[in-house]
Amino acid sequence: MNTSSQENESFIKTYALLVAVMVLWGGTFISGRMLAQNHSAFTISFLRFLTASLVLSPVLFFSKKKTPSYTRLQWLKLFFLGLTGVFSYNYFFFGGLKYVEAGKASVIIAINPTITAFLAAIILKELLTPGKILGALTALTGALIVITKGDLHTITSGGIDKGEILLFGAVLSWVSYTLLGKVALKKLRPLETTTFACIIGTILLFPFSLKNGLAQSLETATILDWINVVYLGAFGTGLGFIWYYGGIQKIGAAKAAAFINLVPIFGVSFGAFLLGESIESSLLIGIALVIIGISLVNKKVKAKTVNLEVN
Repeated sequence: MNTSSQENESFIKTYALLVAVMVLWGGTFISGRMLAQNHSAFTISFLRFLTASLVLSPVLFFSKKKTPSYTRLQWLKLFFLGLTGVFSYNYFFFGGLKYVEAGKASVIIAINPTITAFLAAIILKELLTPGKILGALTALTGALIVITKGDLHTITSGGIDKGEILLFGAVLSWVSYTLLGKVALKKLRPLETTTFACIIGTILLFPFSLKNGLAQSLETATILDWINVVYLGAFGTGLGFIWYYGGIQKIGAAKAAAFINLVPIFGVSFGAFLLGESIESSLLIGIALVIIGISLVNKKVKAKTVNLEVN
């Protein structure tokens, strides 16, 4: 096999793994939806990231690059990454999934990259192109169409429910996490950043999970519940992270980020086939607009940009 064939085979493998990551992330909405019906958001979050920490910690420990000592400022950044990307994001995420169907939630959460890119231009002074503005507005419109089932007038008449509000809280938490991560990653590696964010977030979640039924959940959890927890922590977070950043190293952040367009498609499809959720025309229109918006935001993005993803 010549060098060119080997390179082509390597890229095909990379693309296949990135698609697999999006399948895993689409599936997190299904597992989260199922768990949220019987367990508290804090308990699910704690068990998810305890599992993820147990998966990522040995990977970091045995990685080729040695983990450096951190300054107080760097530990403070890691603390806030754990607070925003793990603690608050997952509280809002699983809290929202208690009320909102998995497919619908996947479309709402999918606006994360567009809102992040738009605010990064304002806060971090990144280049704000007309395409990014149009992309952010298009994706937001798509999400609003999904939330209101095509009737945007419900926004002004109190038609947005608790679940959607919680999911928007998840979006804002993730935007904060990603923007802070862009700063932290200037001196920290992605694997270090995410692993320590997971560990810190797990520690923060523990006392809240204790107060919100952790002991009871451990006693009453079914085999299916544990399968979902392991899926969320080991596959949706741990393995998904490793494969995603492997893709970034191979083809660059911009191309890898484009695969995120697939997450709402898988989320909606899995919701329909596994949970029997209905697929309405407004949902399909919303998906299309969100995907177009994400594409516009990521168009011609420099490969230096790295998006933190722990879905």
